[in-house]
Amino acid sequence: MNELPYFAVLAQRHAWAEREYARLHADIVEARLTARARAQKRSARKRAWVRDRVGGLVRPTPPAPYCARAAARPARPAEVVR
Repeated sequence: MNELPYFAVLAQRHAWAEREYARLHADIVEARLTARARAQKRSARKRAWVRDRVGGLVRPTPPAPYCARAAARPARPAEVVR
């Protein structure tokens, strides 16, 4: 990867360097794509492992907040004040 800038300068003058630059660049792109695919597979395995371990646990829903003032009022639309 460090040779890439040097080959870019040479590629402007020589056909061999142009081909070598293109080959190195293609290798770098392929390595990045391979690394990304591996990372996605690894994270999918980790997510599946966590889901298997935690899947049986059910989080209880918190109780609804109680407000005595709201409970004392009937549930009806507000009246228009004139």
